Amino acid sequence: MASNSKNKNSGELHDLKIKNSTVKSRLQDQANGKICKSAVDDNSFKAVGKDRMESKVATKRNVQKVKKDREEKKDKLQEVAAFSTSCLKLVPSNCQHIGARERQEDAFGFSDLSDSDYVEKNGVLAVVADGMGGLAKGDRASQVAVSVFLREYKDRRNEEPLKTHLLRTLHRSNTAVYDLAFTGGEDDELGTTLVAVAVKQGKMDWLSVGDSRIYHYSDGSLEQLNKEHIYANKLETEVKKGLISRKEANSHPERAFLTSYLGSHEISEVDYSEEPVILKPGDTIMLCSDGLTNTLSLDEIVEVFKVSPVNIAEELVKQALFKEKRHQDNITILVLSCKAVDEQKTKGDEND
Repeated sequence: MASNSKNKNSGELHDLKIKNSTVKSRLQDQANGKICKSAVDDNSFKAVGKDRMESKVATKRNVQKVKKDREEKKDKLQEVAAFSTSCLKLVPSNCQHIGARERQEDAFGFSDLSDSDYVEKNGVLAVVADGMGGLAKGDRASQVAVSVFLREYKDRRNEEPLKTHLLRTLHRSNTAVYDLAFTGGEDDELGTTLVAVAVKQGKMDWLSVGDSRIYHYSDGSLEQLNKEHIYANKLETEVKKGLISRKEANSHPERAFLTSYLGSHEISEVDYSEEPVILKPGDTIMLCSDGLTNTLSLDEIVEVFKVSPVNIAEELVKQALFKEKRHQDNITILVLSCKAVDEQKTKGDEND
């Protein structure tokens, strides 16, 4: 919008410059005797002078209008930013189901939301981990990863940037999961995915490893923020290079295999926010394990956001289970709904 406005105003100034240059050209031609005598009588001089004055006045007015428009837009942006950072409340919700599996290998957690002073100072953390099915201690791996994140966030130094804190905690969490493989004298291969978001004063940082997802719902549109670390990405690159066909890529038996996860000696891939995501009232953040996204399509998920904005997590789980998918994976969904402070107070008063 700002770009279109700028181009429009530039066009108005450009037109005025052409008018001014035309007047100057006429005066110059007159001085050089290129205009006939009948065209340079007193009335013509007066008309030229009048045109120049009107052009100057019009130019001045348009310049002032451009400046005024810019100031108004700047004020509006500042108002939105101030509203987003100082008048935003996060309402958490979640839902989890074991699916058709024998045990629950997903884990999740929120930072302490009951301490308003702590939330004001440190913000809110939400994290989901999906223990790798088929590997030993998958449930323990996800639990350990989440526990490390919650503990570290509780002890976080306020001056440490959120992104820096998340990345530092991720590597500590990876070490804890990696060490878990050697507990009890065993040498097991284990691992877990992890997605985490940290929100403070209306700004959100996030990171992810594996194939769990982070979504941002805003103004009726759902956007996946992170990239999944799966073998399908490599297959896609090979398709673009002409090394394999699209059919071969889509039917490859290992396309869903993880290429990065917590529990390895070093994390091979990490996806994280380069800049904080600015949140506003009405926005929704969702973290989920692939038990949801492997069952429901993006369109089906968006429909739930639109139809059931209050009970998003529960409704999504219901929709997934309704399909009665064979071998349904564990499903875990965390939701952070962004509300205006006044709106939240009003709802609280109504509940009282």
